Amino acid sequence: MERGKLIADRYELIGRLGRGGMGEVWAARDRVLHREVALKLLDPDGIAQADLPRRFEREAVAAAQIVHPNVAALYDRGIHDDVLFLVMEKVDGQTLTARLQAESPFPLTRAVAIASGVCAALEAAHRAQVIHYDIKPHNVILTGDGLVKVIDFGIAGFVQAAFTVARSSQLAPAGTPEFGAPEQFLTERGDERSDLYALGGMLFAMLAGRPPFTGHNSIAVVRRKLDEEAPPLDAFRPGLPPEVTALVTELLERDPDRRPQSAEQVQQRLQALLASCAAAEAPTAAMPPPPRTRMMDDTRQAPWQPSPDSWKSASTDETPFTADALLPRRFTNDVDIEFARIAEDTRLSREAGPSDLARELERRDCTEMVAGVYAEQPGPHATPENPVYVSVQVFVFPDAATARDAHKYLGDGGGAWRLTIWSARDGGGLAPCPDKVHRSFQWRYSQRVHRYVTVALAYRADLTNDGSIRPWLAAASRKAAVSAGPQNHHG
Repeated sequence: MERGKLIADRYELIGRLGRGGMGEVWAARDRVLHREVALKLLDPDGIAQADLPRRFEREAVAAAQIVHPNVAALYDRGIHDDVLFLVMEKVDGQTLTARLQAESPFPLTRAVAIASGVCAALEAAHRAQVIHYDIKPHNVILTGDGLVKVIDFGIAGFVQAAFTVARSSQLAPAGTPEFGAPEQFLTERGDERSDLYALGGMLFAMLAGRPPFTGHNSIAVVRRKLDEEAPPLDAFRPGLPPEVTALVTELLERDPDRRPQSAEQVQQRLQALLASCAAAEAPTAAMPPPPRTRMMDDTRQAPWQPSPDSWKSASTDETPFTADALLPRRFTNDVDIEFARIAEDTRLSREAGPSDLARELERRDCTEMVAGVYAEQPGPHATPENPVYVSVQVFVFPDAATARDAHKYLGDGGGAWRLTIWSARDGGGLAPCPDKVHRSFQWRYSQRVHRYVTVALAYRADLTNDGSIRPWLAAASRKAAVSAGPQNHHG
C-alpha cells in the first residue's frame, strides 16, 4: 500500500502508523464523513479458508457493539483487493509500551489507575460477549488528556481463531507470549479470564518495570509460563500494599478457575485501591474515588461535575416521564436496518419482573418505567419474514448516583435476565411475551444517561436458538438502548 491510495472508494491513506506480522495500520481520511480515522489492513497471507470473510464480518460486527470511553471505536469493515480492512477511531497519544520504556516503573497510583481504565474496557467488552485475547501495553494508548484507550477489540480474537490452526508454527496469533494467558498457548482458546490474566501481567510490568516472565525467545517465555508460577511482585518492588500484590498474584494464576472470575470483580478491587491511594496522599482532606474512565496523574484533581446548563442535568426535572419524551419513533442500527416503535406505555415498576426485582427498584425510589417495542422494518438489509423485535425499558431514579447503582444491578447480570420482555398486544398496547420467547436466543444491552437507565432486549420472530444471529441482535439492542433517553424530549 502507498500514500494516497483509496480504499473502498472512501478511505484515503495518509501515512503508515505501523506494520506487523498480520498487516499494516495507516492514518487515513474518510472522504464521506470528512474525519481522520485509523485503517488496519489484515493480510490473509494466501491462506484459503472459505469461511474467512464470514468470520471476519462476524467478529467486526461484534466488536462494533462495544461503546465505551475506554475502547477505541470500530467504524467500518470490508475487503479491498483481497485484503481485509477495519476502520477505527484514530486515537492520538502514546502507547503504554512507549510510556513504560520512557519512565517505568510507574508510581502506584498511576499504575492502578491505568489498570482500572483497561479493566473498564474489559467490563464493557465482556458484557458484549467480546474477548480481546491480546491485552498488552502496545494495545493500550494513553491520550494527552489522561484517557486510557484499548484498541483492537475483537480483532485479536478473529486473528487467533482464523490463523492459529493454519499457522501453528507461529506463537504470535495465539497472544503475545509476555502477556498472554498460559491456556492460550495450549489447545484451548481461553475466555474472559484470559484477558484478566493479561491485565495482571500489565499491572505487574507497570509496577516492577518488567513483565512477570522473560526469556531468550518466545518459546522459552511460554514454556516458563506453562511450567512455573508467576514470581511474586514484591520480589521486584518491595513495600507495595498487600492488597496490590494479592490482586496481581490472583490475576496471574495458571489455573483460570483460581483467578477472579469477572472484570467487574477486578474493577471493584482496583477502585478500592485507588480510593486508599487517594486517602494516603491526602490524609487531611477526604477525596472521592476518581472517575472510572480517566487515568489519574500525580496531581490532585477536583471531582468532575456536570455543567449546570447541560441537557443531562436539566433533563432531571424537565423531561416528562412518557414514551414520546424518552423513546425515539424510529432508529437505524449499526448494520443499516431501520426499526419503528409499534407499542409503548408507562407501567409501574412492579411489572418489570419478579417481586424481589421490583423491591430492588422501589428501594431505589423507582416506581415507574417507560416500556416500548420496536420491530424491524422491511428494507434492503432486513429480513421481514422473521423480523427482529426489541423490547426497551427506561427507568428513572432520583439522581445519577442511585442510577449508577441500579445500572450495576440491571445491566451487569444481577437481575437483567429476569426483566419482563414486552411484545405488542393485538389492538394496541403492551403485553408480556410468552415463556417461549425467554427460551429463544436473545441479546440485551443496557445504558445509563444521568439518572436514566435503559435496558433493551432483542429477539427474532421465529424464536431461533441459532447463535449465529448474535451480531444482528446485538446491533439492534445496543442501538435501541443508546437511542432511548431524555435527548428525545424537545418540548
